[in-house]
Amino acid sequence: MSCLVGDVDNDGVPEFVISTRRPSQLHWFGRTSGGAWRPHLIDDTFPSISVGGALADLTGSDRLDLIAGTSDRGSGVYWWECPADPSQRWARREAFPLPASRTHDLLLADVNGDGRQELYVWNQDAKTLWSVPLPDDPYVTPWPDVRPVVTGVDEQALAAADVDGDGRLELIAGCSWYRLLPNGEWERHVYTRDYGGVRVVAADFDGDGRPEIALCEVALDIGRTYGRLALLRPGADVERPWEAEVLHDRLLDAHTLQVADFDGDGRPDLYVGEMGRGDWTVPHPPAQLLFLSRGDRLEEQVIDSGVGTHEAQAIELDGRVGIVSKPYRALQDRAPRPAGIDALYLYLPE
Repeated sequence: MSCLVGDVDNDGVPEFVISTRRPSQLHWFGRTSGGAWRPHLIDDTFPSISVGGALADLTGSDRLDLIAGTSDRGSGVYWWECPADPSQRWARREAFPLPASRTHDLLLADVNGDGRQELYVWNQDAKTLWSVPLPDDPYVTPWPDVRPVVTGVDEQALAAADVDGDGRLELIAGCSWYRLLPNGEWERHVYTRDYGGVRVVAADFDGDGRPEIALCEVALDIGRTYGRLALLRPGADVERPWEAEVLHDRLLDAHTLQVADFDGDGRPDLYVGEMGRGDWTVPHPPAQLLFLSRGDRLEEQVIDSGVGTHEAQAIELDGRVGIVSKPYRALQDRAPRPAGIDALYLYLPE
């Protein structure tokens, strides 16, 4: 269901966390001195966490704790406390309940500028995006000051960037961006109405000093065969709809969009991963794609094909930026399972 990257055991090397639905388990994977990756069980007593999550030191222990929301099997946000020995089971606690099931995407960002991050949570069945400041005491349940950013909207995906150039972060959520006003209210601006079921990231890809928004459509979420990858640029009035450049229009359920400097030239690049369907051959084998910043354009490169990915994450190892990839597969699907499909993969540049 989800994949997260962070230095869980404080050894200076990033690890990754994987959640599974059947069975409902959480593991973190650490690299041994010999280079192999070893799983460590975090928890197997929860109903099922959903897409997204966050790693943060909630207790002041200098260890990363885990925050995640439930899938359609529950209606809450939980946090797992990392013990002194991270290889032991982690204690799970409820952060706060939600009015309905299904969370899809969480984000930590300091949008209000007080020097402390807030947690943003999409709660799709409630058609609400929630915000809550990380509490001084995470053991208090529920966490105080949970407030809606917007209601009546069923979208997904979260990012943060200084969209309007005022020196403060704005919240990007689905196909809108939100400005936090001095009175605590949120001002919504729809930057596109032409896309749905998206994953989003934001960065200054063309080097003009202003962030662009990249989005890809998860075609399965919007009832299509294919989705698009687009780069959206603001005009003179950032509050007006943005101009879209379609970079790809035949993506097969691209459920991964990551931004990082993959080629080491100091500029942000894009990674797009197709999830694929069925037996991963129809209607085409899923591909893993890079779009590298080259002047004022993004240049496409295929780094792999034939194995689908879901919620892959950028990871930096040994001075190289790559991707840790996990599959997504409904176990009741009767399509054949080709060799290598049900595996975790690490992609690193030569």
